[in-house]
Amino acid sequence: MENPLFGVLAVASIQRDDTIRLPFGTARTAPVAAREVAAVVTRLLLHPAPPVGRIYELTGAASRDMTAIPAEFSKALGRTVTYLDVPYDEWIEHDLKPLGLTPHVFGHIATMARLHRENRYDRLTNDVTEVLGRPPSGLDSLIEATPGLRAAKGQVPEQ
Repeated sequence: MENPLFGVLAVASIQRDDTIRLPFGTARTAPVAAREVAAVVTRLLLHPAPPVGRIYELTGAASRDMTAIPAEFSKALGRTVTYLDVPYDEWIEHDLKPLGLTPHVFGHIATMARLHRENRYDRLTNDVTEVLGRPPSGLDSLIEATPGLRAAKGQVPEQ
């Protein structure tokens, strides 16, 4: 969830003009918060559960398209946020390249965006809930953890 697609690029465009500029088309995604991944890993390391070697696919609370995600931001921020489906090549030139990422990170984020557009992130598992005994956080946790969005919501960022 906090990756550059949502945590940097989407946040920046929301702060700029209340849009989420991404090249995802109509694909669906279920971003998981980094703190959920850390909590699952910690739990499994401290309390290994059989069967050893099981693969956990960690997803967020829901798989939704890019009309639902801005609606969640809108509700949490108290203003309208919309999705702007940007052509992939335009997005690379105008949104990703200006970040000045290393070639490896640039390639990784560009690939993630392309895979999102191909609907490769449309999956939902119960693994976070199964391991932690509670559902994963929603996008509201990203908003609460992002000072610029909280400030835009009328909250003062923590120092």
